[in-house]
Amino acid sequence: MSELDQKRLREFCAALPDVTPIAEVVPREEATVVGEITSLRIVPRAGSPSLEAAISDGTGSVAASWTGRRRIAGVTPGRRLVISGRAAPAGPGGRLLFFNPRYELL
Repeated sequence: MSELDQKRLREFCAALPDVTPIAEVVPREEATVVGEITSLRIVPRAGSPSLEAAISDGTGSVAASWTGRRRIAGVTPGRRLVISGRAAPAGPGGRLLFFNPRYELL
C-alpha cells in the first residue's frame, strides 16, 4: 500500500466516531476498530476451518477470525469494515487477533 493510500485510509478511519486506532488497541480490552481488509485466508483450527482477515487502518493491522466459516458475503479484500470485540495477542510478535468479532461492512 502506498504512503498516499495509507494517509487516505488513516483519514477515513479517524473520521468515524467511537473507534480506536489499531495502533492503540489494548489486548484483552473491548475495542471497536475500522479498517480495510488487506488479505483473507482459510485457516484450519481444531478440525474446523476459520476465515481470517488481515485488517489495516494505516496505523497498524490486526487479524479477525470467524470460526467455522469459509467465507462471509461481502468480506473481501479491499472492503472496509468496522469490527468490535476483544483482541488477544496471537502468534509471534504478539499480533492482535479478534475471534468472532461483531462486524459491519461499510
